[in-house]
Amino acid sequence: MTTLSVLPLILISGAFANVALAGPELPEGRYRSDCTPIGKDGRHGFIAEVTITGRSLAASAQNYAHNDCDIPTVRVSYEGTIAEVEQDGGERFDFVQETGPFDYALLSDDITAYYNNNSDTAGCGIDDWQTDVPRNVAGRICAPFSFPAEGTLLKDSLWIHDDGIAFGYLPTDWSIHEAYPQGPSVIHFLRVGD
Repeated sequence: MTTLSVLPLILISGAFANVALAGPELPEGRYRSDCTPIGKDGRHGFIAEVTITGRSLAASAQNYAHNDCDIPTVRVSYEGTIAEVEQDGGERFDFVQETGPFDYALLSDDITAYYNNNSDTAGCGIDDWQTDVPRNVAGRICAPFSFPAEGTLLKDSLWIHDDGIAFGYLPTDWSIHEAYPQGPSVIHFLRVGD
């Protein structure tokens, strides 16, 4: 056998080896939650979106003044990197993500004034907010959410459902947990795109 006839076999075997080493991946796509009540007595609402592309997980949450998701008040955008993925053989994926920045934007002058006047409680420790100017709040507490510092490794799980996905912790719990969640949260994300 000549060198030229062996070369394709080596290249093909290397390609299959890379596929075998790649391991499981989270299901790619763009997903959106329904309007979900949050806050004291469920008086506010939010809609979250998640986009998974390869090892990138981008998320955004739009908070609203009322629980029918009518008037936008705050927007949070996030992008992290998937560091590890394990699949249980079924519909569950356990994964570790490395957190990136959390860009937080206030969407009305009333909300901006409230955050600036209450910087220690609602305002993330920042007292010079400007309307519709995003600020990175990684490592800060923006009541009621505590955002991890950039580069933090967080465990979570994802479950595939017929029409979408659900996470164990994301999008409302950004705490460091020693264990993966036991089950999915009540927030269901419907697939809205590839």
